[in-house]
Amino acid sequence: MSYRKKVDAERTQQATVQYQNMFAQLASLVAPRRLFAILGRGSAKTTDIQVERLIDVLYDMPGAPCVWVADTFSNLAANILPAVLEGLERKGFREGIHYVIEKEPPTFTDKEKADLPEWLKPHFWKPYNRLVSYKRTIIFFTGMNIRFGSLDRPSTLAGSSYVYVFGDEAKYFKEAKIANLLKAVRGYRAQYGNSVFYRGCSFTTDMPDTSHIGEDDWILKEIGNMDKEAVLLVIRTGLVYNQAMHEYVAAKDKWSRTKAAEDLTECRNKLRTANLWRARWTELRRLDKADTFFLLASSYVNADILTEGWFADAIASSMNDLQTAILSCRPKLESGNRFYTSLSEHHFYYDGINEDAYDRFGMRDHEDCRVLKYLNHDKPLQLGVDFGNMCSMTIAQEGTLNGRACIRILKFLYTLAPEFIADLGRKFREYFEPMNNKTLYLYYDRAGNSYKKVGLDQAGQLKKAIETDENGCRTGWRVIMMSVGQGTIRQSEEYNFMQIFMSGQNPRLPMLFIDAYAAKYLKLSLENARTTVKSGIVYKDKKSEKLPIEQLPVKSTNPSDSFKYLLMRKEWRAIVKGNPTQGVVMDPIFRK
Repeated sequence: MSYRKKVDAERTQQATVQYQNMFAQLASLVAPRRLFAILGRGSAKTTDIQVERLIDVLYDMPGAPCVWVADTFSNLAANILPAVLEGLERKGFREGIHYVIEKEPPTFTDKEKADLPEWLKPHFWKPYNRLVSYKRTIIFFTGMNIRFGSLDRPSTLAGSSYVYVFGDEAKYFKEAKIANLLKAVRGYRAQYGNSVFYRGCSFTTDMPDTSHIGEDDWILKEIGNMDKEAVLLVIRTGLVYNQAMHEYVAAKDKWSRTKAAEDLTECRNKLRTANLWRARWTELRRLDKADTFFLLASSYVNADILTEGWFADAIASSMNDLQTAILSCRPKLESGNRFYTSLSEHHFYYDGINEDAYDRFGMRDHEDCRVLKYLNHDKPLQLGVDFGNMCSMTIAQEGTLNGRACIRILKFLYTLAPEFIADLGRKFREYFEPMNNKTLYLYYDRAGNSYKKVGLDQAGQLKKAIETDENGCRTGWRVIMMSVGQGTIRQSEEYNFMQIFMSGQNPRLPMLFIDAYAAKYLKLSLENARTTVKSGIVYKDKKSEKLPIEQLPVKSTNPSDSFKYLLMRKEWRAIVKGNPTQGVVMDPIFRK
């Protein structure tokens, strides 16, 4: 078909030219009802594939209620929503003109209408569904509206019906929870039943690794639901339709220059042919056999944008995740190489959100500690901290459960260079500002004591950053330093300590519970930490701390070190070493 006319991308006035990598083009070419894609890091999963699907849906189902789900609200607000808005911006969509966020759609004055395109002059089309609140909702000019929610906040998704679901980083979705959400994809059949996308979904992620607690490979089950022959027929038909569109746009370009009657006739004929093939392509996509498309690709699909240097750096630094995160290869399960061998699912809880408090915050608001269900505002906090390019802060509180002492990891905070200790202190103050009891017990590395002698007292700097604000005014917090005079905590001791502590078998030690959502990066750090053996002694593999700085929250062992300093206090280390006379289960001050 090389003899057929093509659009001259540099000269055409009848079409816009945008970049897509070949697998994003393939997803657009198939345009199925249900899309499942496992793609390597940097492959534009959200900004390209998901946003392109979003645009297809907003034109095909005007006024339709949709939902975009994430694993946590913080991930949704900090990572996914900005990526979605960036993708829309790249494709020419402007906030306030094409969509509005968390507010009523605008109406335009006559003067404003005069400056708008013809198709936008009347006003935003109304959503078909009744919107009681605009919170956590984006409304597009066609009336299609997307409610953003997260699996850690069930209230954001409850009580509504949707016709389409978007989801990114699907490997963090619990299979049971996402299956429950898909049951809400129902209704509005009379309005949207003829759309190819009706009751559809788009889920993207990088390759799940089930050896990491919290990652689920449910998405791989969708491979068996794809009929390859049916999908290939859609692709072949779509390619013919695409070629017909090329010929139509080329003919229209020619007619716009010549204004000749014969060129106008040819333009109309080419349009008729393109519409014919579009109808055939659409009908094939409606078939049940062609409604599921599973896509698996490495980061190399976006090589033109990422460049050779990016891959060289990624290969040199990705350590354990090269096969999964970059090459999208299914991981081989390895036993016995996890540092925290006693860590298991029962250490994590998923109901740590105070739903009533959470409803006060919008998508762009910065939430605070009022959303933590198990936080006691009248008791002191405990904090473990580790410093470096990534400064990690693990925040906990002690209590009891069924008569036994327990410690709950309530929240994890961090900074990445160039942010440092002052920024970490500010983040803590802002998040825990509503606390009534402003007493904080700080546990840190022995290096915090050593550095003090040479004027690099990092723990002291953090104490100051919490007790006073940027203007030097007192904040009301009182920080008690708990690691003064502490010796070195060796990794071999940590390995043994954590096995015993996490087993929960010693009644003199508290039970451990970690908020799987509020302390997500700590959870990942504990799960990803691997062992290395030297001269028969087990150490924690620290190579991940040399990764590119943007990968540290997800891949570094730094968060686990802040967790270590919090738990490996003198009295609990004594109990683990078999010297109970030196240890107590819980400091009496924390019982109050």
